[in-house]
Amino acid sequence: MSPNKKMAAEIRAAYANYGDDPDKWPEDVKKNIHGEFEEEHTAENNILRHMILHGYTSEYIAQERSKSQHYLKQLRLRMENRDELDYQATPDELTQLKYNLDHMNKPSNKGIASAMGRDKDWVRCIREKLREADNEARR
Repeated sequence: MSPNKKMAAEIRAAYANYGDDPDKWPEDVKKNIHGEFEEEHTAENNILRHMILHGYTSEYIAQERSKSQHYLKQLRLRMENRDELDYQATPDELTQLKYNLDHMNKPSNKGIASAMGRDKDWVRCIREKLREADNEARR
C-alpha cells in the first residue's frame, strides 16, 4: 500500500473511532498519522535532517534533494516541536565561520549566513555555542 493510501486509511479510521474533531483525538493517534509518511522514507529524511542540522538553507536542500520547500518547512517544524533541532557544525564549518567573523567588516549573522550559504538561525546558534565554549575555556 502506498504511503498516501496508508495515511488516508489511518485518517478514516481515526474519524470513525474518535469523531469529527481531530483536536479531541488521542495524541498517539495524531502522532502516528503525522509521522506516517516521514517514517516511510527514513534514509532520505535522515539526509534531510542532517542538512537542516548543519544549517543548509531550505532553497539549497530543495534543489539538491528534489524536495519542495513546503515539505522541508514542515520537517523543520516537526524537528523544532520534538526538540530535535540542535544545530551542529563540523570542524571545517567552524573554521569557515571563525574566518568570516575575523575577516568581515561588522559581521552580522545574516551577512555570515549569506557568505557561507547557510541559514541565519544556524549561524546565530553556532556563534552562541562558540561563545559558551570560549567562556568555559577561560574559567
